[in-house]
Amino acid sequence: MRGKYVHQVWKADPTIYAPPRYRRACEYDAFIPDEIAGLAVSLPGDVAGVVSDAEKVIADLNRGAGAELKPLARLLLRTESIASSKVEGMQVDARSLARAEANQETGRNVGSSAAEILANIDAMQLAIERAASVDGLDPRDLLDIHRVLLERSPNAQIAGRLRGTQNWIGGNDYTPCGAAFVPPPTEDVERLLDDLCT
Repeated sequence: MRGKYVHQVWKADPTIYAPPRYRRACEYDAFIPDEIAGLAVSLPGDVAGVVSDAEKVIADLNRGAGAELKPLARLLLRTESIASSKVEGMQVDARSLARAEANQETGRNVGSSAAEILANIDAMQLAIERAASVDGLDPRDLLDIHRVLLERSPNAQIAGRLRGTQNWIGGNDYTPCGAAFVPPPTEDVERLLDDLCT
């Protein structure tokens, strides 16, 4: 991905409950991707042909078997949610998830892992509905999808909101210094989301 790194300083915080080395100020680089709204994308002819063929086959399938595919669509969403949730360390089999879904629909308690996976299904369904019903998504649509995804999770307080703090992947739990990847600083997130949606 094209972009640039911006040098940042993590401020010292002697009040956090962490080993002393993580309370000190440190430096890190955050990645800011290039804007893509004006990017001219051209596919090689053979790739464009494959994409066109795939679009035609999908359109034909939707026209010919739309109603019959609805139960399959929910099953595919459920299967994908189970698989992708394993990346997050959540393990729920298809039968347990089906029970949890029935419990949720009847107002009974659902385990936290199953609730998060069911929220993932609901968020993907909302994303599909929004993408199919508008000319394009805007940041409000993304925040609505984010809200559905997280509103029943332990992080419900951030559901449907742009992040207000720096995050990172790898390294330690206290600072982004030494992280494997640091995404854009918070002040760039809204601008980059607007660019993505444009």
